[in-house]
Amino acid sequence: MDAIKTTDTNNIGIILDPNSFQNISDIVLKAESYNFHSAWVTELYRSSFEQLVHISSITNKIKIGSAVTLGFVRSPLSTMISAMDIDEISKGRLIFGLGSGAINTNRKWHGIENFDRPSERISSLLKSLKIIEKSLNNSKDILYNDEFINIDIKAFRRPFKPFREEIPIFIAGIGPKMTNIALNQSDGYIGHVVCSKDYINNNIIPLKKKKFSTLSSIVLCAINKNKLQAIEDCKGTIAFYSTVKAYSEPFRQLGFEENIISIRKHFFEGNIDGMISNVSNEMVEKFALVGNRDEVKEGMLEFKNFIDLPILTAPHYYLNHEKLEIYQNEILETFKF
Repeated sequence: MDAIKTTDTNNIGIILDPNSFQNISDIVLKAESYNFHSAWVTELYRSSFEQLVHISSITNKIKIGSAVTLGFVRSPLSTMISAMDIDEISKGRLIFGLGSGAINTNRKWHGIENFDRPSERISSLLKSLKIIEKSLNNSKDILYNDEFINIDIKAFRRPFKPFREEIPIFIAGIGPKMTNIALNQSDGYIGHVVCSKDYINNNIIPLKKKKFSTLSSIVLCAINKNKLQAIEDCKGTIAFYSTVKAYSEPFRQLGFEENIISIRKHFFEGNIDGMISNVSNEMVEKFALVGNRDEVKEGMLEFKNFIDLPILTAPHYYLNHEKLEIYQNEILETFKF
């Protein structure tokens, strides 16, 4: 697949933080000039589509991806058309990452009441997107029906061809059901920050049956000559993600259940300092690449032994923008190719 393993890049992705479009522009342009494989946007505080349009319009060769676009907050037709438009704007550089989103995000933020069986829903969405893509390529009616989605679109013909016949679609997952769909039905899997090396080796890789599915994962990375400071600066990001119940299993498997119980208690009390103080140094070293450039490069080699595409993210939650940009630039300088 053209989504991974190129000879003219470092085969590493980088997450673009949505703090400001100026920051997004600066980091993606430098990432491209340093031959990073791909630049990835998130969808929480901004729409992933608008960010993708922006970075595709100012770059020429770096692949662009969403990690992730929320799968259930738009119709399948609008989702696929948007992806195809962005792929055309970027001249075929899009890797389209989709995720189910957290329960409260869907129900309370986006008003989606029917959110049972999310893995089955994402499988349904994936099938419908592929049908829509194929129909728009072949100028055929768009027909898809199952218990979650019903599409009956006739005489809808785009007066132009898509840039590519097939856009790679990656699915994000942590639990076994979603991971199975990602690895064996989609074009690739996207692991979360909380997916440690141990978790990926023990829980993700054994589920892979599809030979050409790409295994990627987001990896928290803090490069600093002062390793203890790097560890401290990662704690806010790990604390934030440990508040989500759906992300509990990777913490439990590493013996950090008591930590996340305390972190969640402080979270609901609005006590950020209490949250961060309950993230141990050991937790950070299990979930993140931390240390000086040489130490982090060595850690990256371990990841690359079993992950096709590591996607690095600087620590960002409860950290000021100046520190964030320092860590982003350290990633860029360390892994430039």
